Formats: sequence, structure tokens, C-alpha cells
Amino acid sequence: MSSISNSVAAFQPPTIPRDAEGYVQSFNLSSSDCLEVAEARAFFEKYGFVVISNVFTPEQCEATIADIWNVIESFVGQPVRHDDKLWTEQIWSRTGIRSEGIIGSASLWTRQILLNRQTASLHTAFATVLGTDDLLVNQDRYGMFRPTKDYPDRATMTNLHLDMNPWNYIEDQDNADQLKILAKLRYQGDNDWIVENNEPGCARVGELHVQGLVNLADNLEEDGGFWLVPGFHKYISQWAQEHRSLRSRFGRHSRFLLFDKDAIPDMYAAACHIPTRAGSAILWDQRTMHGSRANDSQRPRFAQFFKMFPRQHPAMTLERAERRRQAIVSKLEKANIDANKDLTPLGRKLFGLEDYSQ
Repeated sequence: MSSISNSVAAFQPPTIPRDAEGYVQSFNLSSSDCLEVAEARAFFEKYGFVVISNVFTPEQCEATIADIWNVIESFVGQPVRHDDKLWTEQIWSRTGIRSEGIIGSASLWTRQILLNRQTASLHTAFATVLGTDDLLVNQDRYGMFRPTKDYPDRATMTNLHLDMNPWNYIEDQDNADQLKILAKLRYQGDNDWIVENNEPGCARVGELHVQGLVNLADNLEEDGGFWLVPGFHKYISQWAQEHRSLRSRFGRHSRFLLFDKDAIPDMYAAACHIPTRAGSAILWDQRTMHGSRANDSQRPRFAQFFKMFPRQHPAMTLERAERRRQAIVSKLEKANIDANKDLTPLGRKLFGLEDYSQ
């Protein structure tokens, strides 16, 4: 790929390695200290993301896809999964953020989505890139892209965005804003879990924040879905300096910054779709510009979104941790999940119900 001009030092996106079937190179992690860990970490540091294979079993993928349909049908108020003629704009407008293929306008709390968040292999993947086992899991949503080959009007919006404010990131002298925002979270509304996702702090402090998703069906190039600008995590500070003119469009308090193609055509030219097999997790550095590309096939795209982060953090005060714990206990009860019987020891730790020392 040719270098991108108009930079003090021209940004050269690295070429992403793929296998013979066109899927992005992936790593199979049997544990957080297996032989492939060092290779997976090095890949993540170079490209700003990594694919970990076999994170969900085929049965788990199948059960989760069924749950996505359950959620969709609960939103639209009728059975639709077996009749694609019903997947119209009018009906789909009730499912969440339709233009982005997001199911649910805020965090989802079904039994299946909750139990998926305690998956041991998912924890291993995040622990590998974050360098610690002592993690908490966030509560996010599902993704579903309708097939568009026969219905092009059902395409989602191809987009690139950042789940952070890059100008705050390079200018703030400390994480005071991050600590203030996170300390205020009461977890009384589901949007608080989305706010929790999008506070990576500043470059001077240099925390690593990692987002992720699991593709629940084979996701080929033409199926659309997750794409990113490889290597952008190393370029974000220079990019933010060079694109200060965009700042006025968003303001200091924006944490979800969606960029039009006309504003950053070079980044859209550099972005690459990340094809993966069913059950694979894609983990990316939150500083990496990313988004999704519209479906152009006869197959739907299904995904579940995740974030894990270190439990030991200045923003995780005892008071906030207790509010968070109480909110999760309430959600588990509503989903008919017994924390002692249905959650694993790892799950209770990931949800913040027990310390890792227990």
C-alpha cells in the first residue's frame, strides 16, 4: 500500500498477513503462557490489533446467534428470523442503531450474552495483550448486518471512528478528566456501561485500553463488518496534531467521533476489513481508528462486542466498585442467573463479584 502524503513523517500502514483462504492471520492461545503468546503480542503491537481463534465454540456461536434473533424479535414484536422479506427498514428501525448494525441502543443483559462474558478463552485473549489476568469485563451489545446482495437498501453505513477524543488524548497533562467521569458513574442506566468503555486517559499517562468482538459466523471480505487502519495506534498523536481543524466538529466532551470519508479520505483508503472464522475474537488497541464496512453478500454478519480492563485502576474506587457490583447482581437476577451456580469462579471475578485473591 502506498504511503499517505501530507505528513511530517508519512504514515505507512503495514500490510496485514492473511492465510490461503483470505482470513487474517490468527493465533490459537491455549493459555496465557503458551508458545503463541509472544507472537500474538508482537502482532498486536505492530498492527494495533490481533485475531485470536477458537475463542467461542461452534455450539456457543450457534446459541448466541439464536439469542441475537431473540433480542431482535423482542424489539420488533414479531417473529422475523426465518423470513428475510420482513427485515425491512421500518421493522429494523426498532432494533437499535440500525445504520451501524448495532443491536440495542444500550447494553444488553440476556442470559446468553452475560454467560458469554465469562468465557475463559476470551479472558486469556485479553490477558495476553493487557499483560495481566486481573481483569473486569464490560457490558456491551450485539451486532447484526443484514445481507444486502438482493436488498442493497439494507446496507449499514461504512464508517471509521474513534471511541475516544484524540485531541484530549494528546493535550491533557494527566487523567483527571478520566477519573472524574468514571467516579460519577452510578450504573443506574445502561448507558453508563458505554461511558465506561470510552475513557482511555491521556498519552502522557499511557494506559493501554483494548476493545474487542467475537465474530459468530465466518466473516468473509464481502460480508462486511469490522475494519480498521492498521498501525494507526502509533500514528494517532501525529494525526491529531495534523487534523486540529476537525476538532471543532466534535468538541472537548465527545467520546464517539465518527469521521466522514470526505474529511479523511486517506484513512478510508488505508482501512482494511478483517476477515475471520466463526468463534474468532478481534482485539484492537482503542487508539486504532476502526469501524465497519457495509455488507455486500447474501450472508448476515453476527458479532458480540467486548471490553476487558485491569481491575486495579485509580478510577475503580471502592465506592464505584460496589455500585458496579450491585448493578451487576441485579442484572444477573433479572436474567435468572445464580452467581454461585451459573457463574464460574473466573466469571465471578470478571463481573467484579469476587477478588482474584479469593
